[in-house]
Parts: sequence; C-alpha cells; structure tokens
Amino acid sequence: MNVFSALRAFRELLPVLRPEWRGMLWSYLIGTASALSLAGLTVLTAWAVGHAVVERTPPGPLWWVLVIGLVLVRAVLTWREMDVSHALAYRVLARLRMALFDAYARSVPGRRREHSGYAATVAMDDIEKLEFFYAHTVAQLGASLTLFLASLVSASVLLPEAGLVVLVGGLVVASSALYRARAARRLGEQEQRERSALSTRIVDALGALREVLAYGLAPRIIAETDAATARAAAIARRHELLSQLVTAIRELVITAVVIGIIAVSSSAAGVLAEGAQARLSPAELPALVALALAGVAAISDATATLTRLHPLVAGAERVATGIGRAPVVSVPERPRPLPTGPLGLRFRDVSFAYEGRRPTLTSWSVELAPGEHVGLVGPSGSGKSTVIALAARLWDPLAGTIELVTPDGTGIPVAELDDAALRDAVALVDQEAVLFHGTVRDNLLRGCAPRSDADLTAVLERVGAAAWIGLDDELGEGGVRLSGGQRARLCLARALVRRPRILLVDEVTASLDPATEQAICDVIAGFPGTVLVASHRAQTLARLDRLVDVTDITGVTGVVPAGRTGGA
Repeated sequence: MNVFSALRAFRELLPVLRPEWRGMLWSYLIGTASALSLAGLTVLTAWAVGHAVVERTPPGPLWWVLVIGLVLVRAVLTWREMDVSHALAYRVLARLRMALFDAYARSVPGRRREHSGYAATVAMDDIEKLEFFYAHTVAQLGASLTLFLASLVSASVLLPEAGLVVLVGGLVVASSALYRARAARRLGEQEQRERSALSTRIVDALGALREVLAYGLAPRIIAETDAATARAAAIARRHELLSQLVTAIRELVITAVVIGIIAVSSSAAGVLAEGAQARLSPAELPALVALALAGVAAISDATATLTRLHPLVAGAERVATGIGRAPVVSVPERPRPLPTGPLGLRFRDVSFAYEGRRPTLTSWSVELAPGEHVGLVGPSGSGKSTVIALAARLWDPLAGTIELVTPDGTGIPVAELDDAALRDAVALVDQEAVLFHGTVRDNLLRGCAPRSDADLTAVLERVGAAAWIGLDDELGEGGVRLSGGQRARLCLARALVRRPRILLVDEVTASLDPATEQAICDVIAGFPGTVLVASHRAQTLARLDRLVDVTDITGVTGVVPAGRTGGA
C-alpha cells in the first residue's frame, strides 16, 4: 500500500463527512495562519539578531509593532484553533458513528452471522482514531504544506540558490516516507490485527461472564490476554524503532539543508571570498536560515505524520467497508401511506436464506386475517424466527412479497411502506430482546410517541409488572437485575406501549416458569389486533386461533388448538 492508496482509503469516508467540509476548511485556514504567524516571529527574531550582531543596530519601532502584533495574533489563533478543531472532532466522531450504526441497522449483522465484537472494535477504536485524523491531522498536513510553499517562494525571491536548497531538501525529506515503508506498513498492520483480536477476545469474555466464572476460564483468558498484549507491545516497539530510524535520517537531511543555506548565503554575502560582489547582506543570513528551516521542518513534520498513518489506513478501510455495506432492507423511493384500521399479514411465495447457508424458506405462503391470532410451529431451525423477522421487516426476502392486509383484502407490500409508519403499526417482542440501561420509563418510551405516566403504569399493570417495579426504577445494563420472566414482561410492555396493530412474538416464553408463561399468554390473548407467535411451548400455542407449520410451503395446513374456537 503506497501513499496514494492510503489517501484513497481516507477519501472514501469524505462523502459521509460532507456537512463538516466547511469546518475542516476553517480549521485548515486557522492552522495555516497560526503556523505562518509562528514562522514570521521566528524569521523576524533571526533578522533582529543578525542586524544586532553584524551591524550593531537594534530593531526599530516597526519591528516591535510587527512582533507584538504577531504574538497577539498567534495567541488568538492558537486558542481559536483548539476551539474549532475540538468542536469539529466531536462532530466528525458523531457523524462516523451514526453512519456506521445506520449501515449496520440497514444490513443487520445477524443475517451474515458476523462477530459483534469485531463491530464493536470498529466503532470504538477505529472511529476514535479517524476522528483525530479528520479534525486535526488533515488541517495540520495542509498547514505544513502551505508553510513549506511559502518558505520556498520567499527564499527563492530573496536568493534563488537558497530556494533551490529548500526545494531539494524538502523533496529528500518527503522521500524519506518511502524508506522502509513496506516494513513499517507490515508492522502497523500486524499491530492493528493483534489489537483488534485482543479487543474481540475481551468483548467475548465480558459477554459470557457467567460462563467464564462457571467454567473457571478466567485464568486462561487472563493468560491469553497477557500474551496478546505482549505480542502487540513487541510489534509496537519494533515499529517505533523503525520510526525513530527514519526520523534520524530526516534530521540529518534538515541539518544538511541548514548547512547548505549557510553556504549559499555566505557566498552570496561575500563572506567566503574577499572582494566578491555581495548580493546579500551578512545581517540577513540568520533570517534566511530561519526561513528555510521553517519550511523544511514543516515538510518534515508532514512526512512524519504520513508515515504514522499506516495503522490508521486499515481502520479507515474497515470503517468505509462497514459504512458501505449493502442494505438488506431496500428503501422505497416513494413510500406509500399506511391505511387506518385493523391490519393482517400475507406472505406470498417467500424465499429466504442466510449467507452461505441453504434456504430457510422456499416459496412459502400464508395469510393472517386482521385480528387473527396465529402460531408458528416446526422443529428448531425450521424458520419460525425467520418468518417473524421478515414480518417485522428486519430483512427483505430473497423472493416473494410480504404484505399488510386491510379488512377488504387489499394487500400493501411492506417494502413500499414508509418505515416509520410500519414501525408504529408492527411491534416485535423477541426472545433475546434487550432492555437498555436507564429507567423503566426510558425503556418503555424507546422509539415511541410521548405517553403519560398513567398510560405507562396501566401497561405495567396489564403485564403484571406494576407490583414489583416502578417507572423510575433503574434497570442496569441489559436489565441485569431482573429475572428472565421479569425481562419478558417488560419487553412485552414496551411493545404494547406503542399501541401496534400487529404484534409479533418470537419464543418469548421459551424459558419461563408455568405461572409467568400463563400470565404472558393471557396478555397476548387479550391483544385486540393481529398476533403472530413463534413458539414450541404447548401452553403458549393453546390460546391461539390456529397453528401454521413453517415446514409446509403452502402455509394452509393450519389447525385450531384444543380448547380454542374463537378469534382473539
């Protein structure tokens, strides 16, 4: 990977950051002005020293005005640069995170059986480093290049030979980015892989903390983590040594540039040969050396920054790949409105397969009338959860259509509906539904229109939760303080608060005790809209209008459970 391919990786993320382009330009302009102010102060100081030593003349009033003015300007610009770049950094961080989250929300990693730990690594590690690059490093690189060009032009105007030395020195310094670049890139990629694998291992361990403690895996995980950390540290040391070597070479080049400037300036000033015609006052030599040094040092800093970007390139490519993921749910160009009133569900010749696996559904059809309560049955892995996910439009089928059906039989494909309207009409209660950190009220109102506390309390009473929890109670991370049955009740309550017209339930009673299962079934049975339940529990299925076997591709072999004769 060369410099151009690295820059290409960073350029791929620029469309996501389009709203921040103005801020990035503003940061560059302020940074450039600050760098030029500092260079101006350095050159003026060297000029004053040269005249004081050679001509025994102190600096005049104009010099003091310029120096004091530049000091004040530099102070203001430094403060302003920090203010602008920090604000920009937070906005860049937010935009990249939102773009990545949106991409994963549209593509649903679960369908691809991806590793959530890897996704967390991308979100929390790579993006934080990229935030610094776009908010700070880009402006610094632009300011350094501008300062070098200003130094080159100024030196060339004052003394063409000095301009030539600055140009050659700058090119040699810039070419140092190619020295051992392949080795540095390889070490950077190795370090990034080790750190990503380490993050994934830690995420796995934290996500399975009970199993780790139950099986006594903590010592082994700690040992593996220590070993991985040691490997990453060893690679980082080798990378740093190589970086220090290249830095030493740059410093030698800068020293050679200073010597070259002194030589050509001394020659032009007639210092090296008596009687030679002087084209430059000896008093100007320090100022010219300072000017050349500022330019070459700027290009040296820029080159050093570029050589440290190798580990970041892989991160930029991962984030760009994540943001560019193909959605599994298409977005309609002209969304259709959702009609009012009861809604049913219709599956027409639906086929679906997870990536790299045989089809789960093939030309599967079934219809639920508005208000009907239907259960999905079949062996594990037969596609019950897939049907629920398709009905909730977490994924789009590979073939066929899924429709919402009005009482007169009119079907509206869910792929043509406005997504917000669809989410208001269809609620999902999943076996692995997550409760968010925060209060009960916060969780009930997630993605929901405002509801009064009285409405929320009524829903808690409806699911039998009001007796043991209140709206202001904190749930902890993932509802860790709750039992499985309590979590199931709150997840069901969260769905009911939305006042949906279709309720989708996936194995929510799978691990519940009989009493809790009965309570959940009572709530589902009393739901006034359409219900589609995936379950293998007889008690859960017994309260439904009919059952549909997902292994029957026609979807018409419904049976009425014993003891169930009416609708919902």
